[in-house]
Amino acid sequence: MAEQSPGAVLRQLQQAQAVMKKARQALASARGGPADAQTLLRIGWEGLARAHKILADIPLSAATEPVLTKQLAVQRYSTALLVRLRRIVRNEPNALEGIDDDGDEEA
Repeated sequence: MAEQSPGAVLRQLQQAQAVMKKARQALASARGGPADAQTLLRIGWEGLARAHKILADIPLSAATEPVLTKQLAVQRYSTALLVRLRRIVRNEPNALEGIDDDGDEEA
C-alpha cells in the first residue's frame, strides 16, 4: 500500500464525516414519521461502519497535528451518532430529538 499524504488523509476524514452526516440527515428526516427502528439502525450503522473503515486505513506516517485534530472531530461526530443509535435500540421516545442540530460538529 502506498503511503498517503496528510492532505489525502484529511480529505478521507472529511469523507468519513460526510458519510455520517448523510446518515444523521436520514435519521432527522425520519423524525416525526412512521419510521421502522430497524431501518433507522441499519442506515446509521452502515454510515458508522463506512466511516470507521476510512479511519482504520489511516497510516501512522500521516498522523500530523491537523490530521489528529480532524480525526478527533470525526470521532466526536461518530460518538454522537452512536448515542442516537443506542437511543433507538432502547426505544427512547426522544431518540431523534435534536438530531438535525449540528452542535456536535467541529467548529
